[in-house]
Amino acid sequence: MNQALQANLEASLGKAGKFTAIWQSEPNGRDFPLFTWMSKLFEPYVSEVIFDSSHQVVKDNAILFDAWVYARDPAYYARFHGKNAFLVHPFDEFLDLGVDRYQHFRGVFRMIWSNVFNPKHVMVFPLGSYLDEPPATVVRASERRYAWSFIGEAGKVSRPEMVRAFSPLEPHICLSETPVRGITFFNYKKDALGRKRIPKQDFYQILGQSAFAPSPQGNATLESCRPYDALEVGAIPIVERRLTMDYYKSLLGDHPLPTVTSWTEGRKFAIKLLKDPARLDELQRTCVEWWKDYKADLIGRIGSFLEARSNTHDDLVPLKSNLPNLPFWQYAELLRHHDLPGFSRRIAQQAQRIVRQKKWRLAITKDGDI
Repeated sequence: MNQALQANLEASLGKAGKFTAIWQSEPNGRDFPLFTWMSKLFEPYVSEVIFDSSHQVVKDNAILFDAWVYARDPAYYARFHGKNAFLVHPFDEFLDLGVDRYQHFRGVFRMIWSNVFNPKHVMVFPLGSYLDEPPATVVRASERRYAWSFIGEAGKVSRPEMVRAFSPLEPHICLSETPVRGITFFNYKKDALGRKRIPKQDFYQILGQSAFAPSPQGNATLESCRPYDALEVGAIPIVERRLTMDYYKSLLGDHPLPTVTSWTEGRKFAIKLLKDPARLDELQRTCVEWWKDYKADLIGRIGSFLEARSNTHDDLVPLKSNLPNLPFWQYAELLRHHDLPGFSRRIAQQAQRIVRQKKWRLAITKDGDI
């Protein structure tokens, strides 16, 4: 960590004070996705941890970790009004928001970026990684077994285009729970629920032996945990941007992650660097060091936000735009995250769901999406 980041972190640790963390989850956060990631970010500012899971506990000087707030009883959040309390709202990938709940808190931390949020009152942070502990050593990109890998559901949104573009690039591993026309995947065992799931340790072992980790769109938005999982084990993520949105730049600032508008462009980029081991290793080093510094800086910025909002008693104004109040804003905003093939694919899937389940879309699950 460079000296400027260290100084910023130490200053934030000294000023932000200590809070009670209230987790709306079972003990140890075992039913809360990305619990470890969020715990590490806020740990320096927490003196007490309470696992509630029943939306009963309300305290002053508290940080409430609660997902799907838009679906909960608003009366619970109103009980925090007037207290020095902060809300951490993760996993809002469908942009359901719930800003009427936000207004009862001194400040809000949330996942999934949009330019409609007021950055003075709402701080957005990345989804982060599911990996609890990064490996002690990172294999050089030029010495890795695979040129690239992808494990998950390849049949969604923009992922089939990625798989088709990268498939000729060998050696690679691509495992998918969903089919992609014209592509044959390795088979792997189903779990007790009949789902094809690779063990977590095997997932990270493969990723740790991959030079590149193509990271196409998540379930509903451009962001997923893939880039952060890759960075933790030293794989180089390749992320997407759209014509109307450079999502990762807006979220992360100036970052070194390769960013492409098409997966053909991504494949050409990967091929070029695989032919130049020195440049490949240098990009890997740059990405890994940037991510390490970014995380340290993020912890410091969280502390600065806690301090600033704790010492300010103005009403919370979560939005800087009235757009979310307009009909269909949610769908228009989500549309910006899709390319044309991905959008067409989603429309077809939604039509099937309407016929099969007689409702527009399923509620998001707590299992995450890989």
